[in-house]
Amino acid sequence: MFMRKKKTFILNCPKVFKKKLLFYLNKKSRFCFLDNNNNEDKYSSFDYLAAFGVKKKCNPKKNIFNNFKTFLDANKDWVFGHFSYDLKNDIENLKSENADKFNFEKLNFFIPFYIFIVKNKTLTILYDDAKNDVNDIYTKILNQKTTPFEGSQFSIKPTISKKQYLSKIDLIKNHIQQGDIYEMNFCQEFRVNFNHFNPSQLFYKLNNYAKSPFSSYYKLNNKYCLCSSPERYIKKINRKIISQPIKGTQSRSDSRSIDNKNKNFLLKSEKDFSENIMIVDLVRNDLSITAKKNSVNVEELAEVYSYKNVHHLISTITSEIKSKIHPLDVIKNSFPMGSMTGAPKIKSMELIEKYESVKRGLYSGSIGYFTPNLDFDFNVVIRSLLYNKKSNYLSFIVGGAITIESDPNKEYEECLTKGKSILNVLSNGE
Repeated sequence: MFMRKKKTFILNCPKVFKKKLLFYLNKKSRFCFLDNNNNEDKYSSFDYLAAFGVKKKCNPKKNIFNNFKTFLDANKDWVFGHFSYDLKNDIENLKSENADKFNFEKLNFFIPFYIFIVKNKTLTILYDDAKNDVNDIYTKILNQKTTPFEGSQFSIKPTISKKQYLSKIDLIKNHIQQGDIYEMNFCQEFRVNFNHFNPSQLFYKLNNYAKSPFSSYYKLNNKYCLCSSPERYIKKINRKIISQPIKGTQSRSDSRSIDNKNKNFLLKSEKDFSENIMIVDLVRNDLSITAKKNSVNVEELAEVYSYKNVHHLISTITSEIKSKIHPLDVIKNSFPMGSMTGAPKIKSMELIEKYESVKRGLYSGSIGYFTPNLDFDFNVVIRSLLYNKKSNYLSFIVGGAITIESDPNKEYEECLTKGKSILNVLSNGE
């Protein structure tokens, strides 16, 4: 196992340091920033974290999981990166032929020279022993200039019209009536036109607005992901696996009475509860493939979690890995996450390809990390802006679970609710 050197610093104001760190990172060609925004989570390991400086990288084109497994086993170090939704094609006999504006590889990970971990007011820097410039980097971040968000002339245009969206929902419901699927996650893209913007400024504004527990700011050369995700895909702690799918959403209100009404509506919603139950069953099945007998457990079933702008129904499913199972196989057997596909999973993914108009790519994929002992933690890439700097293409995708009870107009409104954080930031809201 590779041993990193460690330095610690006490931060006077972690929030100010975070902003300076984000602006410092933007100068780098590759980085991964993860932030729980001080949301209570019994499984969280840090307040925020940044990894940068590429020591080694892994982005295999063939035999992807086997080659990545070899990479993990050979290096025994911290590894950061992403799984694209289109990795599904290497797990099942599937394809992705829709237009791709971002070209994130199916899998791309790197071993960083530097890892900055902030917990409470303590900054811990884990760094490669070949590097002796940690103090200089720390000083540069402290002296990093930041600028307020500069309002750009943003305009938003859906890739498909509302009429087309509603028509496709009807077609998907026909598949449900015929027994092809029980539930399907259907998404649409919103193209964002703009004059100019600074990705660090925009992420800071988005992150501060939404304060989501699994936010990430991710850069891979000219490609960016500005992610404000409320959802954990999967985490490993020793032999324990934790998955926390979301199904069910209601907006928050500044009015306490309206906010409580929205929360209670979510609690009593048979539609949302049934959607959540379907995905819980799917996740239980996925985890059971790599779990010890009788170890799959539903710790929480459709519990309401309240974040800054939305209420969500979240379930927590856990398991214990079989003794001879490689940790990466847990991901291989559960990816893509059920909350972003539907049930049955394979048929749902086939229909997603048929009815959606763009390749999902990194959207509904995952960003996260592996530790040297192969623990890991990955989010679900939703509530995200994707940006290709080279082509100047900026967009976001939102979607929802379609069931037999789905009202197409209400599903459309739910898409707008989920994109509220992004819409408000882009329109120079809070």
